[in-house]
Amino acid sequence: MVTLREEREAPPSAEPPARVRPVPRDRAVVALVVSFLAGLALYWVPLRGVDLAAMNGYGLVSVLPIATLAGAFVLVVTFFATLALDRPRRALLAVQLVALVCALHGLAPALEELARPPTAWQHLGFVEYITRTGEPHVMLDARYSWPGFFAAAGFVTRAAGIEDLEPIMHWSPVGLELLYLVAYYLVLRVMWADWRAKWTAAWLLVAADWVGQDYFAPQGLGFVLYLLLLGILLNWFMPHRDEPAWRPGRRRFPFGPAGLMTPGERRVGHPGPGERTAAFAVALGIFAITVATHQLTPYLMLFAVTGLVLVGRCALRGLPILMAVLTASWIGYMAKAYWEGQSDSLFSGIGNLFDTLGSSVAGRVTKSSAELAAVQQTRILIAVAVVSLAFCGLYRRRRRRFDDRAAMVLLLVPFLAIGLQNYGGEITLRVYLFVLPGACLLMAYLFFPTAFPVARPVRAAGAAAVCGLLVAGSFLFVRFGNENFEQVRPGEVQAFHEMLRQAPQGRINLVWQTGLKGPMGAFPQAPWGLSSQERWDYTELQAPRRPEDIRPILNALKRQPGGYFLTTRSNEEYNHYFFALPEDYGPRLVKALESSPELRPVFRHRDADVFALRTQPGPAPQVTPPLPFEVGRTAWTQVGVLSTVLLTIVLVTREVARIRGRLPRRGAHPVLRGFGYATWPLVALCLFVIFERFHVLGS
Repeated sequence: MVTLREEREAPPSAEPPARVRPVPRDRAVVALVVSFLAGLALYWVPLRGVDLAAMNGYGLVSVLPIATLAGAFVLVVTFFATLALDRPRRALLAVQLVALVCALHGLAPALEELARPPTAWQHLGFVEYITRTGEPHVMLDARYSWPGFFAAAGFVTRAAGIEDLEPIMHWSPVGLELLYLVAYYLVLRVMWADWRAKWTAAWLLVAADWVGQDYFAPQGLGFVLYLLLLGILLNWFMPHRDEPAWRPGRRRFPFGPAGLMTPGERRVGHPGPGERTAAFAVALGIFAITVATHQLTPYLMLFAVTGLVLVGRCALRGLPILMAVLTASWIGYMAKAYWEGQSDSLFSGIGNLFDTLGSSVAGRVTKSSAELAAVQQTRILIAVAVVSLAFCGLYRRRRRRFDDRAAMVLLLVPFLAIGLQNYGGEITLRVYLFVLPGACLLMAYLFFPTAFPVARPVRAAGAAAVCGLLVAGSFLFVRFGNENFEQVRPGEVQAFHEMLRQAPQGRINLVWQTGLKGPMGAFPQAPWGLSSQERWDYTELQAPRRPEDIRPILNALKRQPGGYFLTTRSNEEYNHYFFALPEDYGPRLVKALESSPELRPVFRHRDADVFALRTQPGPAPQVTPPLPFEVGRTAWTQVGVLSTVLLTIVLVTREVARIRGRLPRRGAHPVLRGFGYATWPLVALCLFVIFERFHVLGS
């Protein structure tokens, strides 16, 4: 105290203080900022001259200027050079991360006039129908059985007075990726790791996400909710270290040596019972929204939460049972229109692991275009490399005696979804997407394995930069490899609006061609169903070898009144690259349609052409009114609904009691102990009723 007082009262020196020289590290920050701005200019300015019509089978990367690729190189290098500094420059790193999102996921939105891909416009049609009618059309499309996303989008846009959703659809990839990062922050926050590892994991999550599920779709929102749920559980419900799951012991762990292990996660803060109860309510609400929004995401949430509970990283031991009850109840009661009459096909994919892998991996590689096949094969290689590097990072952390149970759960449990269903041949893509949070974290540990700053940050950041360049370069190569037929051209949207204008009432039979032999059961590469979805019928025709043979088209138009034949440049490109139709097939087909005396042009555009019969065979069929939604009745349905409600109340009560410390290991309150005795009989009754409904209504 005397020393401090003397120092405080010491007279000021007569000499002026010496001018402090700039620290070299500040010069490095300035150089990084200048390099970053130069990289942004190199990346974006040359894109003004890009000609999308010049794309070849490699997609968008084939028309990117060399300067843009050089700018991407600079952006990657400057980010990892920032990680080599002695302390985190959070503002600079955050700006670089946002710039990466805009550069990678905003590339196609910046170059194309309309939102992509065509599926986004189908979802716009779902929103339009629910907003117009006030209810989902469950018999029209299976996705109407999970209407949460579409109903919420319609409600929010109507409340905000937004009439045109296209700008939101257009930039949804950038917006959703930013939301991914915000939610991922909650997961990274609890990890016992160097700050460089956390920033690297966030960077990799953006750069390695080439799957393309961040468009205007329920899956993108579902992934945000998935990350939010995990972040809430890890931040507010991490068990105390004095519990058995946290107590290190001398035992041999896989991928590492025997001895004391340090948990790879840490408790953040000291939330009280009230705060944890509120967090539990939010987590339960997130899951309930997801159950009503998407078919697949609730199962992946259930797998991940169960894994965290089993490895001792989540204290809500009854939450997996509650999640399973909510998921099964929605499927059994609210999604009856989805599985009614087809229960055999619904469960046919369970356990068919090799068939699912064959159709969703090797089956997705085209044999008709060497360029497109190279893009698709590279996607497989990237997925294998990401998972392999994640295991290498896990091994290196194990060598440092870190027990990364949460990261292992996030990496491994999504693979369980492969045994559920083929999911239209896309299940491996969805698995890769949900693997990324755990894989990116473990990949970052490969370069920064300890919980403290590394001794040689420049060397580690340099190695990470090499990996980052490979990841970002592969992203530009594979992310937009399908852009020839996944972009939505303005004329294609205008074509559908013109058909609706010329056919103000009745059903519309849309005839189109595919290069696949036999019924494909799919739809044209076009923004079909963007409005008035209940009015459209779709008739697919196998394209003949000679496009001049238009007899199948004429016959299809004559079989049903109110028919139109549509050909779009996107659909023609799809038939060329996937089914090896000649490159000039589309122009030759349009020329043959023009010369036919039985057809009249309805819409002509460089992007699409629509033709109809000059003389219609009769009036267009009337639109069939939708059937009202119903849960469906069986002998046990009412009992099942009542038991589900009671079971939900019991499970929620027990979890709240556990959070508030009312469930000691021994001597619990008699009422709560009675709730515990009632759990399993109610679970058995709920399962019995759901299976009874599948047997009675699904057969």
